[in-house]
Amino acid sequence: PGAAPGRKGGAPPDALRPDAWIRVPRAREVGQSWATTVVSTARATAAAFAVALRHRPDLVIANGPGTCLPVLAASWLFGARCIFVESWCRVKELSLTGRLVYPWAHRFVVHWPGLVEKYPRAEYLGRIC
Repeated sequence: PGAAPGRKGGAPPDALRPDAWIRVPRAREVGQSWATTVVSTARATAAAFAVALRHRPDLVIANGPGTCLPVLAASWLFGARCIFVESWCRVKELSLTGRLVYPWAHRFVVHWPGLVEKYPRAEYLGRIC
């Protein structure tokens, strides 16, 4: 159900309705002090584990900010395949989140071919945005 004609699987028809989305608290707000980051990251991690345990996703695609790290980690631990898409503005080096996720993400996508030379597991797929 919900698949395009001639295709197996696919998202349920109501999956893209905004009221079907699940909100997970951010691990850290921009400009938040490092002292309070521990508490907000713990709260985000607990929420991410609860969502991953309840919904058991098959695949999680995330991009950029560290706020996605708890969701990726929890989903990965419950068996989901994880794809991380690095920020477009990362031309020469990976972001902190990228460096943390790179060793264990199932696929790691970058927007610049030069990053593949430094990070051989990375995939450059051409322009994707």
